[in-house]
Amino acid sequence: MKQQKQHSSALSVKRNAAFTLIELLVVIAIIGVLVGLLLPAVQQAREAARRASCVNNLKQIGVGLHNFNSSHEHFPSGVMCGGSSPPGGTAVAEMGKHGGWAWSAFILDFCDHQSLADDLQVGKSRVWHDNQQSGRSLIGFYLCPSDAAPTENKERVRWVGAGTSAGTSNYVGNAGTKPIKNTVGVPNSHCAHDDSPENKAAARDYYTGVLFSRSSITMAQITDGTSSTILVGERDYSSNQHGDHEASNWIGALGAGWHTEPFHYNWVTIFDEANSNLQINDYDATNPTNTPDCWPTSGCGNPYGVTDADSWSSQHPGGAQFVLCDGSVRFLMETISESVFADLCNRRDGDVLTEF
Repeated sequence: MKQQKQHSSALSVKRNAAFTLIELLVVIAIIGVLVGLLLPAVQQAREAARRASCVNNLKQIGVGLHNFNSSHEHFPSGVMCGGSSPPGGTAVAEMGKHGGWAWSAFILDFCDHQSLADDLQVGKSRVWHDNQQSGRSLIGFYLCPSDAAPTENKERVRWVGAGTSAGTSNYVGNAGTKPIKNTVGVPNSHCAHDDSPENKAAARDYYTGVLFSRSSITMAQITDGTSSTILVGERDYSSNQHGDHEASNWIGALGAGWHTEPFHYNWVTIFDEANSNLQINDYDATNPTNTPDCWPTSGCGNPYGVTDADSWSSQHPGGAQFVLCDGSVRFLMETISESVFADLCNRRDGDVLTEF
């Protein structure tokens, strides 16, 4: 009888040690709440790490551009198109002698990519015909980790032909603010002209930024100050919020030694204050005054892409990152005043900004 009581007591202890169904549900609910609280923090930590990596990318780009400036006493061309106007009927891939090399290719040998620069023969070889494989190379500091862009861009080379691609870049140069068309008698394409002093002077008058077609801007020509003038900024690949930008490529105009002005928005961009062309995370399809910032530009309501050409954009919450002409990197909020942003894009408007 005593043994039976001891056995019954042991069973009772075992029963008391088990979880009831209600207790189990409460524990699961608590774990769910904790996970719900921690997940945003984890995502924020990941984005903070990606944003820090993007800052490092822009710092490296800034160092490369400054090293180029130290070596050549001017910043590189936004895109350096070779040759002159194409003869009638000539295929795009045959136009020009050297093709349109981008600023991002010119600084490779100043950014620990000397071997790739030597292989490409930047400025000497034909961009596409001579560099089809090397031009697809993945260059880490040209990719923003917050943007899930493909490492090979098949969209920004579409004028070369089907099946082509080039290494993707999430960073484009500042060509300035949109000028009043033809006010200085400069045609749409500066790529069709030689490097005469007259043509270079006309281009400097036409563009208010630092990196544009056949540019060679010096520090002294950034009269608003290097700490208040944008040098390079972000462009994402695609977003449901503000259109498909298709980012850019880092090598240049593949095989084309001549092309019209809208196409060189591939590597540089012009800020159009009148048309709200700054699209960070603020595109509103219900607002007709806020034009889509997308590629191809013909899908934006303007077949020539001058008004609706791609500007800066980002996958970072709340804004985008830029490297200024002094080499510093700044995160600009999507709520920035368009007039302030226009001042940042203009190297010589006389509006010197101390805070932004």
